[in-house]
Amino acid sequence: MRLRTVPISLAILLGTLLLLTPNIALAGAQVETVVSFDPAKGQLPEGVAEDKSGNVYVDFISPVSELRKIAPDGTQTVVTHFAKGGLGPLGLAVDAPGNVYVAVTTFDPATAGVYRVLRDGTTTRLPGTGSILFANGLAFDKLGNLYVTDSIGGAVWRIPRGGSAERWIQDPLLEGTGVLGLGFPVGANGITFAGDSLIVDNTEHGTVLRIPIQPDGSAGTPKVIADDPALFGSDGLTLDVHGDIYVAVIVQSTIVRLSGGSITTLADGTDGINGASSLVFGTGRGDRENLFAVNFGIFSPKPTPSLLRIGIGIPGRPVP
Repeated sequence: MRLRTVPISLAILLGTLLLLTPNIALAGAQVETVVSFDPAKGQLPEGVAEDKSGNVYVDFISPVSELRKIAPDGTQTVVTHFAKGGLGPLGLAVDAPGNVYVAVTTFDPATAGVYRVLRDGTTTRLPGTGSILFANGLAFDKLGNLYVTDSIGGAVWRIPRGGSAERWIQDPLLEGTGVLGLGFPVGANGITFAGDSLIVDNTEHGTVLRIPIQPDGSAGTPKVIADDPALFGSDGLTLDVHGDIYVAVIVQSTIVRLSGGSITTLADGTDGINGASSLVFGTGRGDRENLFAVNFGIFSPKPTPSLLRIGIGIPGRPVP
């Protein structure tokens, strides 16, 4: 797969999109590089999460295929490795006890799926997740169910606590178009829990959707709540306590906020954003008003892979 080079047609499309979005108000955010990684060693981070002790977790895609912990004092520890092949580890999530969950996309049913990593590094693949075509974003609900976006399958899967993965919803609004030219569609991607619903973005459609969680746990009808050129190429997303949505738009190297029907660009390439793929509000002490993001840089000719801290001044929505 050609993942490092953006097709010429896509570059032209992006330039056109940017010219057509004069309504976006720029509002600079304080962006700090916490840790820089080495692209020459294949250290391209895709996912990010933080536990309540202030440990930040990032993963590097294949062939490094590594989960790394960055302690509050900056100490880095390799937690575990995953099978090589495909893209490798992508989205991350942390549960209340501090276990880390990793979406691994190797395109091999024998190794692909969602893995639980205990504090001691013990790693277990969750039952049924090998059937997910392209496990990408992860999010827990308040009952402990884990939801997984399937970017190729145009679906969201649910893994009940202690149970096996099941396709929760598959819908045309979650499907990709193939416009990125990667050889496969990239639809449903970032995902986060919003009380009585899930918020999911669609990378190639440039949309953000709300999917209700029905009283019986089934999926309601998805609804598009944002459709804008500024969202084309979106990846990870998260929420603040006011319900505003923050999106890492990897292809455009921006981080934007959706609030009251308007979109604001909080940070872009001039602030050091270089293909940011994932972002999450801090959950550790002193971190709750900061976004952590990772520069993946996979679409950049000069990637600057790194862990970023972005001062927002608003706490994130408490995660289950």
